[in-house]
Amino acid sequence: MGKYKAALVGLTGISAGTPALGPDPLLGGLMPHSHASAYAATPSVTLVAGCDLLPQRREEFLRGWSPRLPHVRAYSDYREMLDREQPHLLSVATPDHRHTQIVVDAAEGNVRGIYCEKPIATTLAEADRMIAVCRERGVALLINHTRRWLAEYLEARRLVREGAIGPLQRIIATLGGQRAMLFRNGTHLIDTVCFFAESDPDWVVGELDDERHDYGPRYAGDGGHDPGTDPGASGYVHFRNGVRAFINASQGTVRDFELELIGPAGRIRIGNNAFELWRLMENGQPAVTHLQGPHTMRGDMVAAVAELITLVEHGGRPSASGEDGRRALSIALAILQSSAAECRRVDFPIQDA
Repeated sequence: MGKYKAALVGLTGISAGTPALGPDPLLGGLMPHSHASAYAATPSVTLVAGCDLLPQRREEFLRGWSPRLPHVRAYSDYREMLDREQPHLLSVATPDHRHTQIVVDAAEGNVRGIYCEKPIATTLAEADRMIAVCRERGVALLINHTRRWLAEYLEARRLVREGAIGPLQRIIATLGGQRAMLFRNGTHLIDTVCFFAESDPDWVVGELDDERHDYGPRYAGDGGHDPGTDPGASGYVHFRNGVRAFINASQGTVRDFELELIGPAGRIRIGNNAFELWRLMENGQPAVTHLQGPHTMRGDMVAAVAELITLVEHGGRPSASGEDGRRALSIALAILQSSAAECRRVDFPIQDA
């Protein structure tokens, strides 16, 4: 058994997906984008248990993982699982509005590191409670904003920081398709904007998609299952350092995830397998360079688990901290509040409506 025991709460695909055979035996298995697979790929970690309220998910979890981990167990009550298994690391992959109490109970127990799905929560009060208890108990908290562990995005930020396009001035961020939900997948887009802006928001103007104009100033979703309960939206974010971002997340548009980072000397386009640097040459003509992120040994979720272990052992500031998750949540909530107030400007700091 590895040095650290890990457990899961919520056994959907993002949590419990199992590896499959690769296209060629020399290339190894196909790595699913799941918490369980990230733990399984980390030698110092043993996945010991998973929990879900639905019997069929518990059965699928055991069917998928028992051949690899004969002693893995499934529970219907996460408190019983925490008490009996005493895991060091815990993934929380329940519906968006169910994260808080699980994180609090885990932090007040013996869990030392928590890997929580995004968004961190659906109210600022819940996010603050999670952050506070983890800080008080010395528990590492990572929010699964996965692009913070993708090589292309880290390389793009390095280029911005080094002045490849001059000072960053504008960000255009686009998310499309049925799952372009402001909270469930929109939080990825908003957090990536913050990742590049590297500043707190100063004020926001927002507008929901036309068919959801009456949604209201508070989250009213079902935790991420039904796109009809989590609206698409557009927002304009003015950051304290002067960077301005245009956020477009609309369910009525083509499937998309892309950012344009714009400065006086050029721009970087990243997303949808595109990674381009556009720069203005001395003759005034544009030159486009197709870039490639560095080749790495770890995928994003395996890297997140590696960071979680480092934080447990040595401390430090997480790449995707609770505070980062709260910042993304606050922008999403500000968009809701602005839209409900006839697109009025919402100044920060904000409070729950």
